[in-house]
Formats: sequence, structure tokens, C-alpha cells
Amino acid sequence: MQHQDLRYTVAELLLELAQHVRRRTHPVRQGELTLEQFRLLKTLWLRGPLRVGELASELGVSPGSVTVACKRLERLGLVRRERGLDGDERVVTVSLTDEGRGRLAAWREARRGYLTELLAALSPGELATLEPLLARLVAFAERQEGVTDAPR
Repeated sequence: MQHQDLRYTVAELLLELAQHVRRRTHPVRQGELTLEQFRLLKTLWLRGPLRVGELASELGVSPGSVTVACKRLERLGLVRRERGLDGDERVVTVSLTDEGRGRLAAWREARRGYLTELLAALSPGELATLEPLLARLVAFAERQEGVTDAPR
């Protein structure tokens, strides 16, 4: 098999593996949240507290849509909305609650746990071969994106 064909085959296998993990562990796939709500939580996780307008811009949706999502997430105890942090009562800042951070961490742990189950199919020697290769791929991807401190 030529090098280009092998890269394509490996890429397809990695995408298929990612789909299995997502189906099994993603909160949207499990019916816990909508995709917009999950993206909102993830944005707050990565960026910290944001104003509704900033969140809307980050997510590419309307401020009204963010407000609706935030109200539901607030009822679930995952975010907190606060008015007037800058002295302006019209400004609403949204932040993750401890519960929200905990849920995101739990979802990440569920994904890690499922991957750990799958990796049990490999021998210790195979895992020892795979680990540095995956680490190189992650480092290369981070350099391309200019990201080195994103939560894992």
C-alpha cells in the first residue's frame, strides 16, 4: 500500500473510532443537552465568563438564542447569569457553576473511560508503540492551531 493510501486508511479509522466514542459518551448523543447548549458550556470552559453578546458571537448564533440556552442551563444548575457586573444592569455575564465544571469534567472522564476500555484490546507492547505516535500527532496539531494549553 502506498504511503498516501495508508494515511487515508488510518485517517478513516481514526474518524470511525471518534464516531464510536461520540455515540457512546457525548452528552448531546445521550440526550442530556442540545448541541448549542453543549457548545455554550464548552466555550465557557475554555474562555471563562463571557457576556451574552460575546457568547453569541463565539457560537455564531443570536443573543436571544444564547439567552434561551442560558436560562435552561441555569435551571439545570450548570451556569450562572449575573447582571450589572460592569455597573450596567443591561449587561448579563454568564459563567460556569461548580456543577457545570463538574459535569464537563465527568463527561470528559466518561470519554476517557470508554477509550480505556477500547484500548484493552491492545497488548502492552502495542500500547507502548501507539503512545509516542499519538503524542506526536497531538503536538503537531497543537502547533498548527497555536494551542498548547487547552483542557484535555
